[in-house]
Amino acid sequence: MEKKPHEPPAAPHRRAPGPLPSRRPKADEPAGLGMDELLRKSSWSAALPAPLRKRVMERMREHRVSKGQLLGRRGEIPSAWFGLMEGLLKTSVLAADGRSSTLGGILPGCWFGEGALLRGKPRHADYVALRDSRVALLPLDDFARLLQEHPAFKDFIYAQINERLHYFMDHVGDVRLMRGPARVANALCGLAHPLNNPLGLIHLPIAQDELAAIAGVSRQRCNLALQHMQAEGWLHVGYGQLTLLALEPITAMARAG
Repeated sequence: MEKKPHEPPAAPHRRAPGPLPSRRPKADEPAGLGMDELLRKSSWSAALPAPLRKRVMERMREHRVSKGQLLGRRGEIPSAWFGLMEGLLKTSVLAADGRSSTLGGILPGCWFGEGALLRGKPRHADYVALRDSRVALLPLDDFARLLQEHPAFKDFIYAQINERLHYFMDHVGDVRLMRGPARVANALCGLAHPLNNPLGLIHLPIAQDELAAIAGVSRQRCNLALQHMQAEGWLHVGYGQLTLLALEPITAMARAG
């Protein structure tokens, strides 16, 4: 009988993997990006004249968010555009039934929060730090000036909004109908998506408990799903990181529900 992609492997010749490592020691964690490096690696900044890039750099400020704290709170009026330099965030919203629902994770290099800035209305989502994080803040006035005066920046923003809409339609709409393993696979697909991972990281800086929080499953269920994917050769689990080896079967696992 053909093995379904969401079921743990049961082949007798395979040695059952042991518990997966959960968190890399802090001393070994990457230093993340500085504001200058974040700006240099951001595709939207490449089209700006050098003097303007310098001004943007001067206007940005760094904000630190401790694990468990909110960067942006649902209901607040936004005052800045966010760029993640270091750490890991998740986006969560309040569903119609009153429960909190996670929309996905955010990795370093990602710029986000532009939707609320464009609307000029209170945020609909919370940005929660899953580990101590550093964020670059570009003030609203500077964001609005770039949007008004530089067509290439405007094109980037609206392309990102369009991509975010399609991402949510493809990855988020039916998450609650998925079983645990498919949720974990879906969360991994989201973390590999250019919208959330613009630097194209293959070694994802995320621990098992953090992935479980994004997927909305228990740590035990996340562990079982990762054991299966590692046994299949789709990814490798290290301390505080996951290395993606084959995204296509992980995507198929997510779509199988």
